[in-house]
Amino acid sequence: MNFIFLFVLSFVAEAAVAQHDAVCQTQPVKVVEGDDVTLRCRLRPSFDVTGYTVDWTRVELHQVVHLYRHRKDDTGPQMEQYRTRTELSHQNLSRGVLDLHISSLHLSDAGEYRCHVPRLSASCTQTVTVGKRDEDGTSTTKAPPIKTTEPHTPGVSAGEPVQVPVVICVSIAAAVVLTLVTCGSVRHCSRRIRRREEMLNANHEVVVLSLNP
Repeated sequence: MNFIFLFVLSFVAEAAVAQHDAVCQTQPVKVVEGDDVTLRCRLRPSFDVTGYTVDWTRVELHQVVHLYRHRKDDTGPQMEQYRTRTELSHQNLSRGVLDLHISSLHLSDAGEYRCHVPRLSASCTQTVTVGKRDEDGTSTTKAPPIKTTEPHTPGVSAGEPVQVPVVICVSIAAAVVLTLVTCGSVRHCSRRIRRREEMLNANHEVVVLSLNP
C-alpha cells in the first residue's frame, strides 16, 4: 500500500514539474562594452529550484557561462572569459527567478544565451549585442534627435502666423507713400502759386505801362 502511495505521489510530482516553462526577454539586449547586463529568466508558474541544476550557456559556442548545481555555483566547466564576471542570485531561486548578471562586457560576449533547468525541461534563449565604445569613452550609439519648437508669442496660438510684423511693415509703407504724395502735392502747389505770382506781376507791369504813355 505504501509503495502504491509513493508511486502515485512521485507521478503527481513529476507531472507538476513538467508543467513549468522558462521565459526570457524576447527583444535583444543592447549594451556597450564595459557595461554590466542582467539577463532575465523566470519560471512560469513560479517554482522553487534551489535544489535543481540551473545552467546558462552560449548557444552558438555550446559552452557554459554559469552553472549552479548541488546548491552552489560550479565554476569547473565555466568558460574562462566569464570567470569572476557572472552572478546568479541563490535567494531568488526559491521564487523561480534565474536572472544572470554579467559584469564588464566584452565585444566577444555578444551572442545568444540559453537559460536551462534540465530536470524541468524548461529553457529559453536571449540575444545580447555589444557595441564598441569610442576612444573618448562615449558610446557609438546615436543620440535621439532633438525636438525643436518655435518660440511662442504671447496672445498668439501655437501654429498661428504672427501678423504683427506684417502690420508694422504695411504701416511704414503707408507712411512713406503718404509722405511722398504730400511732398508731391506741396511741390505742385508751390509751382502753381509761383506761376500765379509771375502772372500777377506781368499784369501789373502791363497796367503800369498803359497808365504812363
